[in-house]
Amino acid sequence: MYHFAILVLLALATVKVTDFLVDLLGDRDGMRSLLTFVLAVGAVWMMDYSLFDGWGVALRDRTIGVWMTGFMVAGGTSAVRAMFGFLTHDRATVDETLGEHRRLHKVA
Repeated sequence: MYHFAILVLLALATVKVTDFLVDLLGDRDGMRSLLTFVLAVGAVWMMDYSLFDGWGVALRDRTIGVWMTGFMVAGGTSAVRAMFGFLTHDRATVDETLGEHRRLHKVA
C-alpha cells in the first residue's frame, strides 16, 4: 500500500513541478508532455526506486523496473490532473485531453 502512495505522491510532485517550470519558461508545443516524462523518469531514477522490488516481483533486469516505475509515475499524472479538474472544476486546456464529455440524449 505504501508503494502505491509513493507512486501517487511522485505523480503529484511531477505535475506541480512541471506546472511551475512551464509557467517559468513559457509554454511551447509539446513541452509539457516531454517535461512530464523527463521529470517523472528522472525523479525515479535519482531515487533508484522500483515498484517491482517493493511488491516482490522478480525482473530479469532491475533497471527495467526503475524505468517502468518512472513511466507509471508519468502516466499517473493524468489521473492527478483529472482529480484536480474534478475537485476544482477547472479543466486543463493546454496539455492532454481528459476525454470528451457530452450530455446524455433523451431517447424515449
